[in-house]
Amino acid sequence: MRTRISIVLTAAVFASVALTSLAPVESAPKSKQRDFVIAGSDGYGTQDCLSTGGNCGRIVADSWCEAKGFKSALAYRKLDPDEITGSTNSATSKPVDSFLVSCKD
Repeated sequence: MRTRISIVLTAAVFASVALTSLAPVESAPKSKQRDFVIAGSDGYGTQDCLSTGGNCGRIVADSWCEAKGFKSALAYRKLDPDEITGSTNSATSKPVDSFLVSCKD
């Protein structure tokens, strides 16, 4: 009788191990990415730094992303005026540059 119980328990253990190994493995969650459009006239000097594309731009883009809860900036660039809906300028106003900052976790 003990031998039968041992065999049944051993079979049950092997069956549970086999079923566990067939279960789908969850992959790591994908990193979050979000794009932000920033007006150069925001008052924080972003236009001065982001338009140059140098280290200053990277610092501003990273800071913007960190302020929004992301780890850092994935990329940043100046947007063409026709890439933004409703960004027409009147003849008397000076055009304001806008920038796209892509943030990542």
